[in-house]
Amino acid sequence: MSPDFADKVDERKNSPLSQPGRREDERVNRGKMARAENIINELQKCPFGQPGEVFAQDGDLEVRVQLADWDRLGCRLEKLEMKGTRGHSLKVDPIRLEKELTYLGEPLRIVELEKNRGKAILRSFPPRRENGTVSFFEMILDGSEGLSLTRLAYDRMLGQRSPVPVSLTRDTLERLLGDLVDLASDH
Repeated sequence: MSPDFADKVDERKNSPLSQPGRREDERVNRGKMARAENIINELQKCPFGQPGEVFAQDGDLEVRVQLADWDRLGCRLEKLEMKGTRGHSLKVDPIRLEKELTYLGEPLRIVELEKNRGKAILRSFPPRRENGTVSFFEMILDGSEGLSLTRLAYDRMLGQRSPVPVSLTRDTLERLLGDLVDLASDH
């Protein structure tokens, strides 16, 4: 067998047409990307320089993004929520979240897990410490209630924690939305 012929046979073996499972995976991935793009398109309709709330629904998934500000480069995110609709619960694996959401500036770690009830809390670890305040991301997962992501600041002197907006580039926010939609669609 000539080397050229052997190369062509190998190419055909790796072709998507010769791998039925691969075609299905590609179709599913296109569906996930379209779903995330629909949600991101709604986000991009938010007026610049103003606080706002964006609500998007695609299939059995609902996303709400609360912004303190939005411009052509970035945003100040107050809260991101995602939940299942039409009787569908949101099933997101907290271990995959911990492994895949590595670009927020602080890694998220599982601090509470009730796997049999579909509940988890993830927080920044280590949190950011400045001038007596500890700031961290907190993601709460509850299969029946959904997912929420906020940035919190704990003031040690007052003994209180309160939500604070977090600055993100538009690319980071879009990536976050895409990844969360992808993780929610895997189940």
